[in-house]
Amino acid sequence: MRHMLVLACLALPAAAFAQAPQDTPPPQDTPLDGADQVVGLFSGTCLQFAGDNTAIRGFLNEQHAPQMPAAARDAFLAGRQGQVFDVTYKTVKLALVSLDDGGCEAVAERADGPQVISLLNAAARENQVTLQALGGQAAPKDRPGVTQTAYGLTLAGKPKHILVSTETPAPQAVLTLVPK
Repeated sequence: MRHMLVLACLALPAAAFAQAPQDTPPPQDTPLDGADQVVGLFSGTCLQFAGDNTAIRGFLNEQHAPQMPAAARDAFLAGRQGQVFDVTYKTVKLALVSLDDGGCEAVAERADGPQVISLLNAAARENQVTLQALGGQAAPKDRPGVTQTAYGLTLAGKPKHILVSTETPAPQAVLTLVPK
């Protein structure tokens, strides 16, 4: 069931990103890497405040991250309960989904899937977090461009799951922390 919700999140946010408030992007000297940005966002929010949606939301409010407009919020939530923040950084469109059940998702409109996996594993090693590969999930027949990789980990003495979903076309990356 959880995988179906992530697939819904992959299907809807392209339109949701279009509904998010648009800032004028700064001139681009160097293109920003969506994979690096989404893994950094996931690590700095979902993993940092694992399962504590009050802390995540407080942090994002302190950072003045705006909540998504209703239509975009509803697209990202796909029937789930929670809040969605626009955390776009320069030219990389990002969203943070804080679910009422303690789940958390970092979504990038554009990010290279294999690079997301590589960076997530490197960040885990750097922070002495052991990710147990739980294997890949088969792509649904109606969504052949979706790739899912699952990991198990323990944070603050509690077991959690991470599901990394990537897709071509956008959004190309959703990192989900699932409270077990």
